Amino acid sequence: MRIRTNTRKFSSLVMEENDARFRRVSALLGRKELQEAYVEVERIVNSSRLHPFILMKCAALLLTVNKKERSDEVASMAMDCTLHDDSEIVQLAIALRGLGRYKDSLSLLDRVDKNHSGLDMEKAKTLAASGDAHSCLDILDSIDGIEADIVRCEALSRLGSHESAIGLAQKTMDLRGLDYETGSLLLGAMLRAGSVKEAKRLANSMVKDAKDADSLALKSYVMRINGRIPAAMNYANQSLLKEPRHIGALWNLALCLLEKGRKEEAKLLAGAINEASPASPHVLEILDLCNQ
Repeated sequence: MRIRTNTRKFSSLVMEENDARFRRVSALLGRKELQEAYVEVERIVNSSRLHPFILMKCAALLLTVNKKERSDEVASMAMDCTLHDDSEIVQLAIALRGLGRYKDSLSLLDRVDKNHSGLDMEKAKTLAASGDAHSCLDILDSIDGIEADIVRCEALSRLGSHESAIGLAQKTMDLRGLDYETGSLLLGAMLRAGSVKEAKRLANSMVKDAKDADSLALKSYVMRINGRIPAAMNYANQSLLKEPRHIGALWNLALCLLEKGRKEEAKLLAGAINEASPASPHVLEILDLCNQ
């Protein structure tokens, strides 16, 4: 009994130490001290070899400090860790999807009991992220609900079924209300369909009606797509003033910075997104663009 207690205390101390190190990493990235941040991440890796989700967070941070090969190694270490149940397997699969490791993500999901809640939804999301819209839609045929409709809309839009995608996006927004996810779903479908003027008008009405972080980030999104980079940055910054960790605003601002060739600043925003939402695909998108 004493041994178990001491083990728990030791584990707790390691976790506290890692939390402090993650804070140091964020501070170092903010000062653009990438090598020092990398050293701190490696220290976390060395103390967390049995903790797959800490390793996955480190793998994402390693991309931020330009260590792609090491990131892959650490993600593989996470896959070799012991996972205690199907829920942990699914969570690791989601994290791998966020790093763009779609084959690994699907491989893990194939190990999960077929009756596990949400399994098919996660498979559909991974297939959609990998670009396999047809297989994604096949799985979604048996799934109802707003979450499924959001993924279904993206897949339809990618396949060029613009009218169906716009109708589904509008239905989703009507049912759930306007937020960044539903708004960007509809605006994105409209823009891919070539309905640029209509998307601009809709974004303007969203801002007039709400003037909250979501609507301002949506306005930034439309401005960016239309090449209005200074205006897009302005709206993104207004959104971040209202909600400093708004994922949509951080993502749009990062892509605007990349348009201006400011890669290091964009990487810092990728790090901020990773901190707020470790499995976000936006992190990988930004970092991939930085490395082009």
